[in-house]
Amino acid sequence: MRIEHREHGIDVYVRQSWIGDALMCNERGRNGILRPEWSMPNDATILGTAVHAGIASVLLGEGCAREVAHEELQRLLTEPFQRVKYSDEELFDYANALCDEWEKSIAPTLGKVTGVEEEFHFEFDRFQIGDKQVTVYGKGTIDCVTETDIWDWKTAARKYSARDKQSQAVQPTMYSAAMVAKGTHEYPVTFKYGVLVRGGKGQIVPVHRNESHADWLREQVRPLVRTALLIGTDESWTKNDTHYLCSQTWCSYWSVCKGSKLSPADIIPKEES
Repeated sequence: MRIEHREHGIDVYVRQSWIGDALMCNERGRNGILRPEWSMPNDATILGTAVHAGIASVLLGEGCAREVAHEELQRLLTEPFQRVKYSDEELFDYANALCDEWEKSIAPTLGKVTGVEEEFHFEFDRFQIGDKQVTVYGKGTIDCVTETDIWDWKTAARKYSARDKQSQAVQPTMYSAAMVAKGTHEYPVTFKYGVLVRGGKGQIVPVHRNESHADWLREQVRPLVRTALLIGTDESWTKNDTHYLCSQTWCSYWSVCKGSKLSPADIIPKEES
């Protein structure tokens, strides 16, 4: 989230990734505003980034997926990241396999591609706080846009649940609203996850969005915006430690949050330590 106070009111810029973090844990969202530089990628994240680069190169007609992914992965391995599970050799092997699987099982289904790595910026919501008009803008980058669908590539450890994504996912709602605002698509919109499972097969997960989904997301985002504007970011927000991502491994802000109060011995049962 970025906030800009202007003469006409307040402009707020949000990305779907920040919304997802803040809905999962308000304090994680606050820290994302205050300490964006603390968000360090892990080994699975840089693998996904490399595979994305390889896929984009094919769609743009600029190179071979394997070669570009290999080059990008080599570059990312020289930068700071958290190694959670995979060796360099495993990462390169997965990059090759996932690029091959995308070309085999997902690319042939795309149809006519009209946009690759397409950036968007649009007015998502507008409301009043006191005498101030607040305008919320959605920002982001869509992996692939076709004449009929919106796509996002995911590398994952396991298959996605279509039921969960249809019911809860923020990304399809934000991206669909962006393309409707641009005028390239109309509701209902079909968003598709192109999931590349490490050690498995490709999976296409369609998610359908309409104006009601956008309205619900506005209802979810408004309290986050009000919290940022009325409480500010100097005071802590509501903390949720019931999510599995609340851990030293998966939250970049653990050391200034739950980890500042509790040690591993306070959290892990003695029988498991």
